[in-house]
Amino acid sequence: METGTARTVGVFRETVPGERRVALVPDVVPAVGRLGLTVLVEPGAGAQAWLHDEAYLAAGAELAGHAELLHRADVLLGVHPPALDRLHDLRPGHLLIALLRPTAIPRPVGQWADRGVTAIGLDLADTRLPAARPMDAATSQARIAGYRAVLLAAERLGRCLPPWGTADTAFEPVRVLVVGAGPEGLQAVDTARRLGARVQVAELRRQERAQAVALGAEPVALPGFDPVAGDLELGETLADRHFALSEVLAAVVPHYDLVVTALDLPGGEPPMLLRTDAVAAMRPGSVLVDLTAGPAHVPAPAPADSWALGNLECARPGATTLVGDGVIVIGAGELAAQVPVTASEVYARNVLALLTHLTRRDGLRVDPTDPVQDAMVVTHHGVVRHPATRRLLADATAAAGPPPP
Repeated sequence: METGTARTVGVFRETVPGERRVALVPDVVPAVGRLGLTVLVEPGAGAQAWLHDEAYLAAGAELAGHAELLHRADVLLGVHPPALDRLHDLRPGHLLIALLRPTAIPRPVGQWADRGVTAIGLDLADTRLPAARPMDAATSQARIAGYRAVLLAAERLGRCLPPWGTADTAFEPVRVLVVGAGPEGLQAVDTARRLGARVQVAELRRQERAQAVALGAEPVALPGFDPVAGDLELGETLADRHFALSEVLAAVVPHYDLVVTALDLPGGEPPMLLRTDAVAAMRPGSVLVDLTAGPAHVPAPAPADSWALGNLECARPGATTLVGDGVIVIGAGELAAQVPVTASEVYARNVLALLTHLTRRDGLRVDPTDPVQDAMVVTHHGVVRHPATRRLLADATAAAGPPPP
């Protein structure tokens, strides 16, 4: 077991364009203080979520400029890891906590290890362990993205989601299809149902499909496909019959007004389910949102056309495009950042859960032998521990060949 003496946490201001979240909100600062930790906040860190410096000061935090924060803080808290040009700011012994998405940035991860930085990903919690679930920021942010996806689509749709009209001229409710019932898809189902739409779900995994049905969705028949137990079996099915599933879905989607795709597999690329010609065959004014067209799903090294990686061939992260005769396609991008208050609040709770788990009498303890920490600790003691990222680095080194003599 390893014990550290970390006593100060620093919340840095996000620099990713369009990012409005902050890693810690004022309401959570007192709870972090009760752990025996001092909280430093970079000025303006919460401004994009309408959380001003005065609120942090009133909650017991201190304000510290970027250089001072890096010098004093033992723990660095962020939504995203530091920008590439700020890697030199990290020093040996720093503990970095963020949504790391390590396979998308293998080179910086290797540099963290070389600099002696310990990095923990709040997007990597093993949710099979009950103790890890309160730290699972991937799910908390995905649910917000699923909610936002339905609202975005409803804004673009030319019809109201609930039935509308008088008693004798009531119109049919909007028909919504959700493909994939992970956290994002389930929240999309729930949101669309609450707005009055008729919702159906395309999902092969038994448990996820049952959860969607419990929320009021109707399962879509997928001829030729039997239900599977989980992610592993779904991955095998997609590997063997990907084209067949795409054909089934292409025949189904023209019957819907609004489609949300959210089918992803842990540790891999999201399967491309609908080609552009299938989307173009939908009725004019239909809206599709691809929740897998975003930074969380782009592997590295990313190809030049990595924007096309997702469930929809024609989706581009953060962009809206027209396909065919007025079919609207929205690439999700970082949707949770568009709901910065709630997203920051739930993320801060995930941070607090992790800090509470790490806290001991003499500071924070990072212990990779702890089952909860094992999956989340990406770098520690100069080693890249995340298996998929380690493989990417090894492959890059092998491709580069031996150094010149």
